[in-house]
Amino acid sequence: MKYLRYLIVALCCCPMAVFAQDITGLWKGTMYNDSTKQSYEYEIVISKEKGKYSGFSHTWFIIDEKKYYGVKKVKVSIAKNGKVIIVDDQLIDNNYPVTPNKYVRQLNILDLAAKGADVVLNGLFLTNATKDFREFTGQVNMKRESQYSQSDLMQYLQKNTKEYGFTVAR
Repeated sequence: MKYLRYLIVALCCCPMAVFAQDITGLWKGTMYNDSTKQSYEYEIVISKEKGKYSGFSHTWFIIDEKKYYGVKKVKVSIAKNGKVIIVDDQLIDNNYPVTPNKYVRQLNILDLAAKGADVVLNGLFLTNATKDFREFTGQVNMKRESQYSQSDLMQYLQKNTKEYGFTVAR
């Protein structure tokens, strides 16, 4: 009986409860870059197939009043401490003014939480340093969205469904 009490307390206090949460779906928000002091629109869509998470991200930024975007495949996992880990896998489309460095990867380390009626993913991001670029850090703040039709990322994926074979249960 004594051990049962300890087990109950441990289960109630541990962040393992996040494993019961569903992280699939559309997430929209912003990514704030500490160096440039700018916020960028940011979307991620996550799916789960055969017990493994995957997804796509969509980032927008403005240079000289022109809007640029990048769409990336991402790898998604949940760490033992309950953090949601999202790592760039491959840049699949962009309209960048220069050819991007193919070795730059973004890592998001996020907490899943409920804020009132909303479910949010918030945390830090960082990029790796390369020979030509230093690392960048910042914050990601997103909430789960149900309006798929208002998502540029979802519209992009629907146009390219055959190429990427990605579906999200609604």
